[in-house]
Amino acid sequence: MSDLVFRPIEAGELDLFHSYATPPTSGVGARSLPFEKLGYRHDRLWVALRGDEVVARAGFWGPPDHAHPFSLDLFDPGAGPDGIEAGAALLRAAYAALVTPDYSSPSGDRPDYHLFLPADWRERPDALADAEARIAAAERAGLRRRVERLNLRWTPEDGLPPRSTRLTFTPADDDAVILDLLARILVGSLDDWDRRTLQEKGPQETAREALEELLDFPGGRGRWRFAHDASGELVGMVMPTRNSFSATIGYIGVDPAHRGHRYADDLAAEALHIFSAEGEPQVSDNTDVGNAPMAASFARLGYRVVGRRMILA
Repeated sequence: MSDLVFRPIEAGELDLFHSYATPPTSGVGARSLPFEKLGYRHDRLWVALRGDEVVARAGFWGPPDHAHPFSLDLFDPGAGPDGIEAGAALLRAAYAALVTPDYSSPSGDRPDYHLFLPADWRERPDALADAEARIAAAERAGLRRRVERLNLRWTPEDGLPPRSTRLTFTPADDDAVILDLLARILVGSLDDWDRRTLQEKGPQETAREALEELLDFPGGRGRWRFAHDASGELVGMVMPTRNSFSATIGYIGVDPAHRGHRYADDLAAEALHIFSAEGEPQVSDNTDVGNAPMAASFARLGYRVVGRRMILA
């Protein structure tokens, strides 16, 4: 690796970044938006150069005005017998430069790696090989597999599920009630982020951070709803919103005292009715592979698995 140079590209060098000769054709790493719309800053796009040849590359993403990148979500290690080590060396150099003593992001103490995968990546030899090369290089650079997530999509063509007849919905406009309910929902959550943050910070602080993150979404809070059963008791809430690219259910949860009745179906259906009334062409959501009940709920409502995402940190 002594003949390699690792550096971010300079302004005007996007052609150099795109000159990488062997991007995967298996769908591994593919995004739904073109590169130009993903908002990378040139100083967060790194290359491993052997002379003028790009043998590995990495793209770190974060809001353009934020001091630090939040995630690594484009990574192509080199081809050939030393390709995995070239990719690992590139990541080590990039992380050493980007993770400064004052680094901060919602992901933790360094950017996590989001590896976008086809839904059937384990069943296809080409996709499996491309994924395993990236995982191996990331692990050699010190990252570890944390969670795999299902990327899900609903469109009107998938069929609008019936609206709930057993729950009533009211605007979720009281932050004190939201925080109290969130703190209860988080206990026993199967979501990786919830569980890790809960263990580190406890339910109240985790609930506060979750609410602050949702308030930062560009979709606002006008669609958020509390759900009440026939007796008027609060059983859960759903927080439909928009991210930078699509309509999405920002958060959905059922009070532990009311679990076991498939209320998640009613909550998600309400969100889909809200989005449908607004004419949204699609709703994009995700859930951890380990959260089988939520994955099953999405499936019952007509969502399709359109990809997967492995997160290494």
